[in-house]
Amino acid sequence: MSLLLILAWVVPLFLTVFARRPGFGWLPAIAALPALAAALLVPDSASLRLDWLLLGSHFALDQTTRLFLLFTAILWVAAGIYASASRHHTHHEGRFNTFFLLAMTGNIWLITGQDLVSFYVGFALMGIASYGLVIHEGDRGALRAGQIYLTLTLAAEVILFLALVTIASTTGTLEPTPEDLNALDGATITLLVLGLAVKAGLLPVHVWLPLAHPAAPIAASAVLSGAMIKVALLGWLRFLPIGEIAQPDLGLFFVMMGLATALYAIPIALVQSNPKVLLAYSSVSKMGLMVLVLGLILITPALAPSATLALVLYAAHHALAKGGLFLGIGLRKHAGTRGWVFAGLLVLAFSMAAVPLTGGAVAKFGIKPAIDALQWPWLKAMIALTVIGTAWLMARFLWLLWRIEPQSDVAQTAAARRIEWALLGWWPLVFLIALYPWALGSPAAWLTDVGLILIALIIGLPVVWAARHRRALFAPLIDGIRPGDLLGPIRVILAALHFTLRHRLRRAQEARILINRRARVIWEQVLERPGDDWEQRLSAWPMAGTLWLALIVAIITLSLLIV
Repeated sequence: MSLLLILAWVVPLFLTVFARRPGFGWLPAIAALPALAAALLVPDSASLRLDWLLLGSHFALDQTTRLFLLFTAILWVAAGIYASASRHHTHHEGRFNTFFLLAMTGNIWLITGQDLVSFYVGFALMGIASYGLVIHEGDRGALRAGQIYLTLTLAAEVILFLALVTIASTTGTLEPTPEDLNALDGATITLLVLGLAVKAGLLPVHVWLPLAHPAAPIAASAVLSGAMIKVALLGWLRFLPIGEIAQPDLGLFFVMMGLATALYAIPIALVQSNPKVLLAYSSVSKMGLMVLVLGLILITPALAPSATLALVLYAAHHALAKGGLFLGIGLRKHAGTRGWVFAGLLVLAFSMAAVPLTGGAVAKFGIKPAIDALQWPWLKAMIALTVIGTAWLMARFLWLLWRIEPQSDVAQTAAARRIEWALLGWWPLVFLIALYPWALGSPAAWLTDVGLILIALIIGLPVVWAARHRRALFAPLIDGIRPGDLLGPIRVILAALHFTLRHRLRRAQEARILINRRARVIWEQVLERPGDDWEQRLSAWPMAGTLWLALIVAIITLSLLIV
């Protein structure tokens, strides 16, 4: 069985040789099957060492890496089936399949490899190959997204390389244990955090995500958002001293960065009209929440055994649900599958929003003990905002998908025949997400955050009504922030303040004019004289008496002050 640990990444690497040949468009659909078999069949005791590979490689699975490999392989299989079905006989099919298989190889390699070198080689291979997926369409947007992605990826890989070299130098081994990692200094930990922050999509180096997802083909977006960004979480779990010693400063940094990322991405996602961009920002927000939980584990090492497992299960749920949502966008566009596909999208979206009786509610229940352990009311309030915001995001996503127009009849018929095969990979994802609460949850977990979901519904219903009947109110907001624009939210806030100030000043001016008009009418009524006869008005006894009284009061006051 241990041979499966090698076949898991060797098979997709070997299949790249045939990826560009005619008639081999089905290769992405089968390439991840050995990885799936390894996750299900390889026992924990299995281990395989290859001293001749690189600097000596070690392949094995523990509880954490098995779960990572399981949800990663499932998602790659589903995305591979979709890619084989939707891109059959399309432009540059072989080129796409080549980069797809190389990215798969790197992703699986870094999970099964237990040494520093295997992790880095897999990480680098996955990152570089993903560049080919991002720029595949070759248009201006894809090339710009690819340029930003490649710049950040190469910088992150250099920093990660320095971090891993320093870890090896400090610990004296390529397979450091958690006890060995206690000796890491602040500089090494800083390099490790920065090197993986880009892949995790943390603020402010998240900008590649909302640019890459709309540019890349749908199958690539599914694995980018569902599987590949999770390797940052795996790297931190593997190379930080999790559960050994308290790291309050580092933990608080993760908490604050995770919280800022989670809250920052939600309002930007809500104003997007492209469902792929919306899902990209949603992934940024969810990764922020996962990083926050990791920070809580670093602050309180006693939480590590249970909280780490809950965090990995939360990542697994997000990977499968988010991958299914991306694939559902493509499926939704084709005739013959729209009704059933939208029903599946409802299951996935409800679960992502943590609606009661869904997998999302159970996954959220698992990480709640870590959130509750520190008794920080402000943190609970901020996380509650992310729950409400995610529910609104999924409602917005379903609204966008509901309004997708079908393709033309000719293209629709041809695509529908191909897309039926893609359903073979997509429906198992929907089934797994639907099964999640019953297989891994309990009745106590099924109603997690039910109050917050009700609040989101109560607040959201008037917004939905306004969006349907008063569309002009929201029109200026839609796409008001371009994907990847860091300063966009600031400009929107400044524009809102400017608009509010101008509105207030205009209202104040209108009120002043109205008051003057009413005062003039009152004085005219009191004096019973024309309003433009100011000399006669001043000579009238009410005005004159008032002026004299004011003058006397002023003189008396001034004299008292002087004395």
